[in-house]
Amino acid sequence: MSRPPITCHILDTTRGKPAADVTCSLYYLSASQSQDELNNLTTAPEPLAVGKTNGDGRIAQWVFDPKADNLALGIQGQSWSELHPGVYKIKFLTGSYFKRAGESEQSGRTFFPFVEISFVVESPPDNHYHVPLLLSNHSYSTYRGS
Repeated sequence: MSRPPITCHILDTTRGKPAADVTCSLYYLSASQSQDELNNLTTAPEPLAVGKTNGDGRIAQWVFDPKADNLALGIQGQSWSELHPGVYKIKFLTGSYFKRAGESEQSGRTFFPFVEISFVVESPPDNHYHVPLLLSNHSYSTYRGS
């Protein structure tokens, strides 16, 4: 796969521009899509991959732990060979972003030290899942992007 099957980007709605240099972690939480099991789901202890948003606020490429055995999830080396169904989560470290932004502006505080967005990859998976985060100091929203 040339582009990752899961992508995200962050738009800072307070400043009206992309949020650059935000660390994001991608987690694989569960293969199950049973609502009863999802209601009791806790987070995975280690991220599947990490990335940092570029100047356009996008994760261009996820970095996978080279020591992890991710073959069962369709990951070979540093790329996806196929996307597996299940529940995934992206954790956006927004507090650090606003702290850095506040060094040059008066708006360095935020109510959200991080934002976590969980989503389901259906079986069979669509070819692409995009998770945009629209962010300000005291609110955020998201949607299934394209």
